Amino acid sequence: MRVSAGITSLRAVARKTFFSHTTIADAVGGKKFPSLEVTTAFVTACDGDVDEWRRKWTETYAALTTPVLASPWGKQEVADGNDPVDAGCRDDAVTARAASVSLAAKRHIIGLVELRYSPRTHAAWGRFRGEPGLDMLAMHRYHVDLTVGVAREVDDRRVEYRVEYGFDHHWGGLLVTGKGPFFAWVDVRFDGAEVAYGETGRAVLD
Repeated sequence: MRVSAGITSLRAVARKTFFSHTTIADAVGGKKFPSLEVTTAFVTACDGDVDEWRRKWTETYAALTTPVLASPWGKQEVADGNDPVDAGCRDDAVTARAASVSLAAKRHIIGLVELRYSPRTHAAWGRFRGEPGLDMLAMHRYHVDLTVGVAREVDDRRVEYRVEYGFDHHWGGLLVTGKGPFFAWVDVRFDGAEVAYGETGRAVLD
């Protein structure tokens, strides 16, 4: 990025960011995780995409600071259909794509569907999180069921998981990546009738 911007040295970057040369050198040295302020200042000085690098910083920070949780149900291998938590895929997971989900009958957002991806294990899965409005409907008006899934477009391979809505994140089984675009989807039903369907954009995952 620095070279592409025509900046010849880290000292020149430091002068543009108002951070010290030592701070800038540490940021690019690979041994310390730089602060968000230093990162965005560096990217701004080099005419980079600040929003893109803020997203990258946030995802990397989350991966570095999220504790590794052991599954209470034992270890599974990374294979199509297995649980991403039991297979250890959650530890470095990032959201590759996401989309709001609204009721089909009206413009009322009830949740978010995400395409989750583990770069370390090369696996993807769908995840759904409901909004407070859906919580209220589930508590007082309807029996709410979900089907959360992930699809691999190249061979139309789909893995889905049906579950009663429980006011929390719900996820489906995983698919091994590396074969074309993937997307996640969710089907929401009130008292057995479909009321919402949503899917993420497509992402090519290694």
